[in-house]
Amino acid sequence: MKKLLRVLALLVFLLGMAVPGSAATALVLDQADLLRPQEEQALQQSLDQLDNKYQVRLAVVTVKNTGNVKPGEFANVMLDKIKDSRLKGNMVLLLSMKDRDWYISTDNNMRKMITDKAGIKALSGKFLPDLKKNKYPEAFGQFAKGTDELLGYYQKEGKPYDPSAMFNPLALAIGAAIALGAGFLVRRVLIGRMNNVMPALEAGVYLDRDSFQLEEEADNYLYMTVHRQPKSKSESSDDSADSRDDDHGGGGGKF
Repeated sequence: MKKLLRVLALLVFLLGMAVPGSAATALVLDQADLLRPQEEQALQQSLDQLDNKYQVRLAVVTVKNTGNVKPGEFANVMLDKIKDSRLKGNMVLLLSMKDRDWYISTDNNMRKMITDKAGIKALSGKFLPDLKKNKYPEAFGQFAKGTDELLGYYQKEGKPYDPSAMFNPLALAIGAAIALGAGFLVRRVLIGRMNNVMPALEAGVYLDRDSFQLEEEADNYLYMTVHRQPKSKSESSDDSADSRDDDHGGGGGKF
């Protein structure tokens, strides 16, 4: 019931935002006033180019706050409101300035091209550095650039970007063999240059008998008292990254 009330409140909020349904392919909705008019226009053009290039729909939405609604849920409802099912994918980047939350929501088509883990991590790595410095035009530009790279990778390779899939065991084996060979050669060269060290036949040669004195000591162990206290599980303060479901992908966090 509580979740239903939050969603209803969100719908009322979105209705007041007057989100266009199909006025343009891409959507830039700067309710938090982070961009100047010319910056907003430049971002709109960048997103439109990507939309036309890959047949997708992208949106960048900034709000002052999301009320009692989680940023992830807010972004998901926003995505459902502006997406076009006829396209190859739809995605929304949301910024909520009150608590400095960001969230990327994707539909299932876009989810195949930009995955929830590797894809969102790679994409956020592009724009988060500028976002943390409050360089919003630059951050949105990096968002567009990162999206272009990930969609271009999928278009070329036929699979989503995933660094773990690029691991090559043969290359690792070759690199290890080269490293071992180089290490062996360096060791031989260093040993060959050691002309002032002679091996000793007995360990006693290394002992300075004038400075060494061995005494026998013993400690008596009596008892030990152990106090154990369960460690409390810390709950994550970021509740914006748990809004994935069967119809929405993505992820988010703080900036």
